[in-house]
Amino acid sequence: MKKTNLLNFSLYFVCCGTLLLSFYFNEDGSYSPLSGDFRDTWPYVLNLKNNILSDPTGYTVHYPLHYILISRLNFIISDPTNLRFFMMLISMTIPFIFFKVLSKKFKNKDSKVLFIISLCIFFIPAYRYSSIWANDRIITDIFILIGTYFFFSFQETKKEIKNLYFCLLFFALACYSRQFYTVYYALFLIYIFKSCNLKNFFNLSIYSLLLSLPGFYLLYKLPYLFSGLAYSGNIFNTLLGNVSSLFVYTLPIISINILLQKKISFDLKKIFTYSAISLIIFSIAYFFHDINTMGRNGGSFFIFSKLIFNNYLIFYLIFILNFLIILTIFETYFDKFIVFSFVFIFCSIIVPQSVFEPLFFLYFFLFSQSKFKDIFLESRKASFAIFSYYIFYYLVSKTDILYKINL
Repeated sequence: MKKTNLLNFSLYFVCCGTLLLSFYFNEDGSYSPLSGDFRDTWPYVLNLKNNILSDPTGYTVHYPLHYILISRLNFIISDPTNLRFFMMLISMTIPFIFFKVLSKKFKNKDSKVLFIISLCIFFIPAYRYSSIWANDRIITDIFILIGTYFFFSFQETKKEIKNLYFCLLFFALACYSRQFYTVYYALFLIYIFKSCNLKNFFNLSIYSLLLSLPGFYLLYKLPYLFSGLAYSGNIFNTLLGNVSSLFVYTLPIISINILLQKKISFDLKKIFTYSAISLIIFSIAYFFHDINTMGRNGGSFFIFSKLIFNNYLIFYLIFILNFLIILTIFETYFDKFIVFSFVFIFCSIIVPQSVFEPLFFLYFFLFSQSKFKDIFLESRKASFAIFSYYIFYYLVSKTDILYKINL
C-alpha cells in the first residue's frame, strides 16, 4: 500500500514538474490565445482594483468573477508573472480534486486506477495553457468539481440537503466566471430533480433564482457581457465543426474498449440505424453549411484535412464517424441530449478545440451512464492507456505550435 501511494505521488509530482517546465517556457496554444487573453485583460484586472463594476467592453465578454479574484490577488502579488505562477500552483489541485470526486462517486473502485485517470487532466492542452496564463477556465473547473463533490455527497444518503445548496452555490460561482455554464446549471437541475422530493426541489429552485439575481444585475449594468458575444449564424457549421472536434475525446474511449475489452459486443441493428442517422444528418448539414465561413470552427481535423489533403474530405468523414461513435457510446437519451448540448451551446464565430476541455472528459467519467467507461474504472491497463493517449495528444498539440500550422 505504501509503495502504491509513493508511486501515485511520484507520478503526480512528475506531472506537476512538466507543468512547471511549460510555465518556464511560457507555453501556449495555436495562435497564442491564452497569453493574448492574459495580456489583453490585464488592464481590465487593474481597473477592477479600483472599481469592481468596471466596464469589460473591449477586454472580455466573460462574467467578471475570475478577474475580480485576480484583481484582489494583485493587491498582494503585484507582478503579473508571479501572479500567474501562483495561479498555476492553484491549478495543480484540479487533478487531485478530480480524484477526490471520482473516489466519492466510485467508492468500490480501485483508487490506484482512479488516480491514474485523474492525472490525464495534466495533459489536456487547454488545462495546461490555462494554468500557465491564469485563465478563467481554472477557477471555473475548480468550482464545478467542488460543486460536483457536494452533489455526490448528497447522493450517498439522500438526507443531507445542505450539500445540494453548497453544490448549486459553487455551480453558480462557475457561471459568474464563464456565463455559458448557466446552460449546464439549468441541465444540472434535472439531476437534482431526480435526486430529491418536490418540496426540496422547489426550495432549491427559489435558491437558484436568488443566486441568479447578481447575474441579471450585471447584465443590466454591463450589457456588453451579452451584446459582445458573437454567434456563427450558421447552425450547420456549428454542428459539423463541433462534432468533428469531439472526435479527439471519443477516439480513445472507443479504441481502448475495442482493443482491451475481452467480451465487447455491438448491437448490429443499432449500428446500422445509427450509421443511417449519421449519413442523413451529414447530408442535411453538408447541404446547408458554408465551408468558406467555417474559420477555425472545425477543430484540428478541419485544419489538418485542408493542410495535408488540400480538401475537407477527412473532416467530413470524421464528422460521420464521430456522430456514429457518439450515438454508440452514449446509450441513454439523456446522455445523448447532454453531449449534443455541448455541440450546440458553443456556436460562436470562433470555436477552438479548447472549449471542450476538460468539460467533456469530466462529464464522461462523472455523469454519463455509458458502459464504455467501465473498463477505465476497472482495469489498470486501460487507465494507463488513456493516460498515455492524453500525453500523446498533448505532444501532437505541441507540434501544431512548433511548426506553426495555420489555415
